[in-house]
Amino acid sequence: MAVDLFIISLCLILFCGKVFGILFERLAMPAVVGEILAGLLLGPTLLNLVAPHPTLAVMAELGVILLLFSIGCETSIKRLYQAGGRAVSVAVLGIVVPAIVMGLTSAYYLTDSVFTAVYLGCALTATSIGISLRVLVQAKQGQTTVGNIILGAAVIDDVVGVILLSVLFNFASHGALDVTSTLLLIAKVLLFLIFTPPFARALLYLARALKPVNDSSGYEVIIAMILICFFAWLAHLFGAPALLGGFAVGLALSRQFISPFNRYLVNPFAFTHKMERSTKALVDVFAPIFFVYVGISLDLSQLDFSASGILILLWLSLLAIISKLVAGWLAGGNWQTKLVVGSAMVPRGEVGLVFAELGRRMEIIDSKLFTELVVIIAITTLIGPLLLKWSLNKHVKSQ
Repeated sequence: MAVDLFIISLCLILFCGKVFGILFERLAMPAVVGEILAGLLLGPTLLNLVAPHPTLAVMAELGVILLLFSIGCETSIKRLYQAGGRAVSVAVLGIVVPAIVMGLTSAYYLTDSVFTAVYLGCALTATSIGISLRVLVQAKQGQTTVGNIILGAAVIDDVVGVILLSVLFNFASHGALDVTSTLLLIAKVLLFLIFTPPFARALLYLARALKPVNDSSGYEVIIAMILICFFAWLAHLFGAPALLGGFAVGLALSRQFISPFNRYLVNPFAFTHKMERSTKALVDVFAPIFFVYVGISLDLSQLDFSASGILILLWLSLLAIISKLVAGWLAGGNWQTKLVVGSAMVPRGEVGLVFAELGRRMEIIDSKLFTELVVIIAITTLIGPLLLKWSLNKHVKSQ
């Protein structure tokens, strides 16, 4: 992408994302919905001012990594652990039901290939951490029990999604299931999630000790970005989603960080708080880029606009929403709590789009199936925050 084209594309993405985000917030709707619609306006679907491009995709991925970093900063490991059992139950149901339901319906309506149908079903097991938790944070529900259940379930969904993707790609590449590489991938991802937050915390103590006296060069924000980029790269190296690296650094910065060494080390709260505060502007700039890019990635001209084609697409989208809502029934609590958790699992977002794009590159799905899959992902990404916003109002009133 030429420099001038990149600059004007970024300008339009930031401007339209901000305008539509503010507009939807004033309409008492999630800003992410407005940002996705801004992408539809800018992209091939309507004005065709900005086209999908790898450079923009990388910036969108960086936005998600930074968003997960900010969420990690506010996450209590203790509360996340307390919500662990219910989070696992929600995640398992939220993976199994969509995989079966969407796989079978895809085989019936969209494709004659069993493997392609399985791939489509697995692609729709994903849950977007960023989209749902951004709505929760805006509603000041991010650090509640419900928020921790959703966070835990969404992280598990992402990890399982990566494992499923690896298994399917191994099968597509070699025509057989490579059990050894799959088990090795699972072990690496689990080790990453267990050991990286304490490792990042240790690096924070080192960075604080090395800080020059009377420094005014933005030391904290530079160190934060170095750590975020390093651990995102490390996550990718381990076979995990890069966004988990940002989340791990956020956990390390969290004022609620817990480790066996806490009793021996002075909490570096002043330093970590300044790091968190200094990166907020970066999060506010980069996070909306991802949501706008989701809309830009759509090209609705490839869809079947006949009555039957539209009805099939709407029916599949409805099943994709319902199959995730069901997961909320294992969250415990009253029906309002279950509805909040189920609604938060609905948006497929970035992980679903990764499935779609890589499936197209590997020629597992053709261009028509790719567009249909992306539209279903986009519909869940649009409906999910609206449903979550409504269910949160019901949940707050019931307390």
